[in-house]
Amino acid sequence: MKNKGLILMMTAVFTIAVSCKKEGCTDPQAENYQKKAKTDDGSCTYADDVIAQEIVDDISTPTTIEDKTIKICGDIQITSEFTIQPGAIIIMCAGASINVTETGYIKAVGTADKPIVIKGETQTKGFWEGIAIKSNNPNNQFAYVTVSDAGTYWAWEYANVYVGSNAQLSASNSTFSNSDNIGLYVENDATLSSFSNNTFSNNTTGLNIGVKHVGQIDGGSNYNSANTNDFIFVRSGTLTTDATWPKTSTPILLNATSVESGLTISAGSNIIIESGGDLEIRSTGYLSAIGTATSPITIKGRYASPGFWDGLAIKSNNPNNKLAYTTVSDGGAYWAYEYTNIFITGGRLDLDNCTISDANSYGVYVKSGSSLYTSGVSQTTAAGVEANNTFTNNGAGSNANCTSGCTVFFQ
Repeated sequence: MKNKGLILMMTAVFTIAVSCKKEGCTDPQAENYQKKAKTDDGSCTYADDVIAQEIVDDISTPTTIEDKTIKICGDIQITSEFTIQPGAIIIMCAGASINVTETGYIKAVGTADKPIVIKGETQTKGFWEGIAIKSNNPNNQFAYVTVSDAGTYWAWEYANVYVGSNAQLSASNSTFSNSDNIGLYVENDATLSSFSNNTFSNNTTGLNIGVKHVGQIDGGSNYNSANTNDFIFVRSGTLTTDATWPKTSTPILLNATSVESGLTISAGSNIIIESGGDLEIRSTGYLSAIGTATSPITIKGRYASPGFWDGLAIKSNNPNNKLAYTTVSDGGAYWAYEYTNIFITGGRLDLDNCTISDANSYGVYVKSGSSLYTSGVSQTTAAGVEANNTFTNNGAGSNANCTSGCTVFFQ
């Protein structure tokens, strides 16, 4: 019995010793490869220049990329869960792409100490196609992620990251850089579920969004770190829900923009408008652009020239239509809103401590039945408006229908 017990005890010790040696890092390419390990325990670590894995097939089952360097070649369809762990580096082959379909998601959440990098094998603009997110899954998340070197010709708006119609993305502390054209492109019906502290660098245009997304971005992101175009590009569209636009680090470029809800523009904002563009406040909407003496708001043409853009049209009688410490300039394009910077028709506007300049014709045109207030008092003469606002160089365009002053016209 004693011998039998001794044998059993020795066997148990031997078994424990052997089993301890079975688990560890079994990949010879890893920095901590254990030759005697029989079962990989997920502890392998890799040098950044060592490719630990290559993906060439679609991802149709839940897949997690650990803290290692992998390569992706080909057009990879993501139809399931695709999770990228902090510290992972993904090298994209020439022309490769990641397409997150309606049934999949991409969750790339790094940390400040262990960011995630997705880049081209050769770090040149347009080297690979990019990432297309076409699912509305809330797990589509980028945090502490750098995506660079994408935007191949004709691929997803030439963008590093493309968010398709009805899709969504959360992006924070991430960098979109070195695209052939656009860092991040968001379709009109897509959603930025959260957005903060991102950087757009060395692209042609950093961020290209719809009108509804301007209220979803933040004032803390760096929208121009050596991009060719120093603006956030906002496509033509209609704002249908109340929004507050933040003061951003680079101008917001508008095209034809209609407002059917409440729009508040934060103090210090710089809005520039493309040729042929306008800012139309429809009967159901309002515009509140209230700056301060030290943090004024600017609404002007992309290029300084009388009549460069169509103008600001106030068609709403909402008492929230207010401009204060705001400069409006360069409006009144040919045939647009009587060639004026601000055109009030069927509406009302409070105008205080504003500068109205470089209109094609009149600075402000007030149609009959409309109201213009200054210091809370309804005005009926140009002198009353001029008492609390500044008008300079209006009527400077080739289509001016006034000969001098050209400040305010009451029809």
